[in-house]
Amino acid sequence: MGMIRSISHLLAAVFSNAADFNRHWRLDDTKSVAETGVAYRWTGEWISETNGHRGALRCLLTQTSPTEYAANFYAVYAGVLRVCYSVPLHGRKNDKTLILEGDADIGRLAGGVYHYSGEATAQAFRCTYQCKYDRGIFEMSPASRPK
Repeated sequence: MGMIRSISHLLAAVFSNAADFNRHWRLDDTKSVAETGVAYRWTGEWISETNGHRGALRCLLTQTSPTEYAANFYAVYAGVLRVCYSVPLHGRKNDKTLILEGDADIGRLAGGVYHYSGEATAQAFRCTYQCKYDRGIFEMSPASRPK
């Protein structure tokens, strides 16, 4: 089953839209930061608690309504595969912390429905994820605007 999952991650990487993610990454979105109180761009890593795999991770966090957010991720898997995907998150403010939770179907071969739960402050975005085959964490900090 591990080989099938590796192949599914490879196929997801081939068909993901990294160019679109990178174009949005370069945009200036200071308005988003002012409205939400948290950064638009995040960088860090994902870590699987199931198998110890880890990789680089970038995220664009955008508020889409007063209580809804879109987290667009760019993850590196096995050091070479790049996968982009979007997760809709429900958010609520608790003092200076944004509590986020949501689900996304990444595809049956990649684990199906993933559940995400986390929080973002001005300094950190930490989120857990869980699916049929895996569970782990995302740990990120605000990224500077690319030049």
